[in-house]
Amino acid sequence: MLDVSIIKCLSDNYSYLIRDRITNLVAIVDPSEFEVVDDKIQKTYKRLDFILNTHHHEDHIGGNLKLKKKYNSKIVCSSYDEKKIPKSDIKKRDGDIFSLGATDFLVLHVPGHTLGHIVFYSKNDNIVFTGDTLDQ
Repeated sequence: MLDVSIIKCLSDNYSYLIRDRITNLVAIVDPSEFEVVDDKIQKTYKRLDFILNTHHHEDHIGGNLKLKKKYNSKIVCSSYDEKKIPKSDIKKRDGDIFSLGATDFLVLHVPGHTLGHIVFYSKNDNIVFTGDTLDQ
């Protein structure tokens, strides 16, 4: 099971701070800016194990490098975008699994918004982190 906190970033973006309840591993999805995300991390968990990126646009990776440096986090991204996301550590392809402790995410390649766009889907938690693949 996951705990999920929504963080409003920039003027019209959101990042998602997630924690696996069993292992207490913590990740952020698409951290567009360092300060607001770091503030939430400090107020809640004081740790960040992983940074999950759905695609390479700056409004989704803008906080990556400062967060990685401060928390020694691992950056998880699409293998299709690995050259576009600086200092990425874990590269995933369509159909791969990324495990955040006891929470497994199926990685799905969904080109369209960008050629390398991926989503992170957890069937057990009934949640998907889509980046910019869905519109309201």
